Amino acid sequence: MKRRYFLTAFGAAFTFAQTSTLHAQMRLDILRQRFEMLPKHERRKVQTELSYTGLYNATIDGSYGPSTERALISGARFLADNSRNQIRIDLTGAPGVNEYITGLASGRYAAWLYGEGDECDGC
Repeated sequence: MKRRYFLTAFGAAFTFAQTSTLHAQMRLDILRQRFEMLPKHERRKVQTELSYTGLYNATIDGSYGPSTERALISGARFLADNSRNQIRIDLTGAPGVNEYITGLASGRYAAWLYGEGDECDGC
């Protein structure tokens, strides 16, 4: 009986790990798709926005690669930390990713990324 319980628990944990990995991969696919849907000049704008904070240190070419992916993920965390959680980016689904990518491309997050005067220092 104990052996059956152990195997059932192990199987459930293994399935959860597979699902979590798949979910993370889907999120990255959505991030990539949304980035690549932007016109090239807007993709470069996103990379430029992230480079101002030091999160993106590669060539600003509008191409999606490992550096762009890392910068986008780090940028979401940076925005939450720098805004004291006033800005929360949800990278787990298309609506949150879309809002984040278009916000970067439009410069909406500039004040929180590198300080354009709208942020509150010491409030």
